[in-house]
Amino acid sequence: MQALPGRAHFWPNAHPLHRTRQQTHQHSPGRTQATQLRSNRARVTAPLSGDDLDGLVQASQLAQSLQGVTAPHPNAACILVNPSSSTVVGSACQRAQGTTPSEVLAVQQARAAAKGSTAYLNLESGDCHGDESAVAALVAAGVSRVVVGLRHPLRHLRNKAIAAYAAAGLDVAVLGEAPLASDPAAAEAALCSCLSANEALLHRAVLKQPLSILKYAMTLDGKIATAAGHSAWVSSAQSRAKVFEMRAASDAVVVGGNTVRRDNPRLTTRREGGHLSVRVVMSRTLDLPDKANLWDTQAAPTIVMTQRGARQSFQAHLRDRGVEVVEFDFLTPDNVTQYCYERGFLQVFWECGGTLAAPAISSGVIHKVLAFVAPKIIGGTRAPTPVGELGNVEMTQAVNLIDTSWQQIGPDLMMTGYLPSSGGLLTLESKISFPGSKSAAAAVAAASSSSDDEQQQQRNRMGGGRVISFYKAWDEWGALSNFSPHPIDMPIGPAGGSSSSSSGGSSSSGGGMQQWASVEHYYQA
Repeated sequence: MQALPGRAHFWPNAHPLHRTRQQTHQHSPGRTQATQLRSNRARVTAPLSGDDLDGLVQASQLAQSLQGVTAPHPNAACILVNPSSSTVVGSACQRAQGTTPSEVLAVQQARAAAKGSTAYLNLESGDCHGDESAVAALVAAGVSRVVVGLRHPLRHLRNKAIAAYAAAGLDVAVLGEAPLASDPAAAEAALCSCLSANEALLHRAVLKQPLSILKYAMTLDGKIATAAGHSAWVSSAQSRAKVFEMRAASDAVVVGGNTVRRDNPRLTTRREGGHLSVRVVMSRTLDLPDKANLWDTQAAPTIVMTQRGARQSFQAHLRDRGVEVVEFDFLTPDNVTQYCYERGFLQVFWECGGTLAAPAISSGVIHKVLAFVAPKIIGGTRAPTPVGELGNVEMTQAVNLIDTSWQQIGPDLMMTGYLPSSGGLLTLESKISFPGSKSAAAAVAAASSSSDDEQQQQRNRMGGGRVISFYKAWDEWGALSNFSPHPIDMPIGPAGGSSSSSSGGSSSSGGGMQQWASVEHYYQA
């Protein structure tokens, strides 16, 4: 297999696209079960062609068409293609959280034409609740070949569906592992497309944090407002439309108290219907106005995060308006990010000023930058800049972005790039693909030790009269909301709820457990 050029300077020999087959098999003998499964290659009858790569790109683009709506589930799509005529016979993506998997929808659309077709999946099939309907649909429909762009990032789902497809006799090809019959550069582009479709889940799985994106708009001389604080508008209407799109794709939008006092923002998506991100305000002292657009929770939900004990009377005022107030012993970007992770958020959009942006970058919670540069000059030594004091005294201390890209948006330039706290999508994927490597082990240990994972899993098992914290994600991997269309088993008693089965629950035989039709049934009982 040919190695792809252009990545060795920051990611040498990490992803299978950059490793020879011999290097992959010479991996450390202490590799995990997931890595061992990668060594046992699924049966492949033909190399990946240019059409195969195009199919994966189309699947990843389709998966992103409803970005934000499917969260916290991954962005997954399935495209069924007749290999003889190269025509699409079925295509679908998951429509909303907890709904029918894309594989099932695509088969229903294709009907009899699904038999003998090739299925293109931007992400390995997998349902966070263990539902196997996606795999069963493709197998029962007679699909002959499955091409997968990316193995599932979540540990408990990784390799599971791929092994099931191979066991059912389907030909399975995984991008980066199957041989190539086309340009390696096209294969890397297809891989990046599949990674981008689920970059938030990838960050969450590796770093144990939601993907945090810092957004700002500045003039050509690096100002985000005038010296008097006026900032409407630095960027163009086209750039602001892009921001609304990013808000709609995020679970939360974070600002600081200065932004609320100076700009009185709404932080909405400016569109009818669709996903409404949670608006988060960070303020240690709660020195905030009594009236603000963010206190209107009919437009979108708002959470104010503050230091414990701050302005209790104002907290009561906010709660009366429907605003959720969360107190921390120490209000820091790191603690807020951890709270968002526990709550099940996949992507957090930071639209704060430089005062909050600086500590957020310093603490390593910002993973990506989305910057708009407008062809304007404001001037002024007191005009604010996007990032406050970082303590750097030499240019060698500057934070260098990785995998940067530029795009013209109206009259503005939009730049995106990943910070060292992320490392970029290819690096993150390599840490999942080769967890036994030294660099991967160090990165994962810095974020969360394996003992921490085991303790979290133990806490999430319903034993010992544990009291459930409802704000947290439901599953032990921290990747789910509290909504589930699938049955759940809960213990009978104070921690597990009533033993009555009148609200959708049925008692199991002698196990002290009760099955509920869904999490919602349990909540309503």
